Order: sequence, then structure tokens, then C-alpha cells
Amino acid sequence: MDPSAVWRDRQHRWRIEAYRAPDLRFAIYATNGPTESVPLWLFGMSALARWLMSHAISLDDLEVD
Repeated sequence: MDPSAVWRDRQHRWRIEAYRAPDLRFAIYATNGPTESVPLWLFGMSALARWLMSHAISLDDLEVD
């Protein structure tokens, strides 16, 4: 299953992948140089919005990867 979109925050601490299968899912990875964490799976836009707000990341902070 390939992601339909991938974003990174400006500090490159987080990578967010979006998947459409059959609902909208997001996999969030903590990145530290060449290593990455296991994905945190979020289901739906409201879950992603809550996660972004809790980490003080605005949509303007996201870059297409």
C-alpha cells in the first residue's frame, strides 16, 4: 500500500503519510537522522488535526516530501 501524500515538518522531526484505503488513514513517524520510529496510525482528519494541535504544528509548517 503506497501513500497518496507525504509531508514533513520544517524541522524534519516528523513524517506524515496519508493513505486512502477504504477510509482516510495517516501514518506518523518520528524521524531522527537516518532512523525512524514505528508508525503511529491515526484514522480520519479530526485525529490528524488533534495530533497537529497537540504538537504545535500548523499546516504552514508542513512541506511536501
